[in-house]
Amino acid sequence: MRTRVSLTILPSSIILLVCFTSWAFFHIWSRHMATELGYRISAEQNTKEEILSENKSLRLEISALKSTKRLEAIAREKLGMDTPRPEQVVYLWVKE
Repeated sequence: MRTRVSLTILPSSIILLVCFTSWAFFHIWSRHMATELGYRISAEQNTKEEILSENKSLRLEISALKSTKRLEAIAREKLGMDTPRPEQVVYLWVKE
């Protein structure tokens, strides 16, 4: 009688053990994936902050390069230009 009871319990015990083991592996895998995705998100956020910082510094550099004083100094020193005299100015009138 005893072997008969253990033979009927054995398949259901194995099925229960397989189900529990599968659930445990899935749970561990999903936690691992969540942790990995967290690390990736953090790395991408750091990259985003670096790019935004670089963008800000490049915009500052652009505004410095567009400076009127700088352009005027380059025109005078390197190109030999000067402020035009009144007789050199030509006005164009456009009729609409």
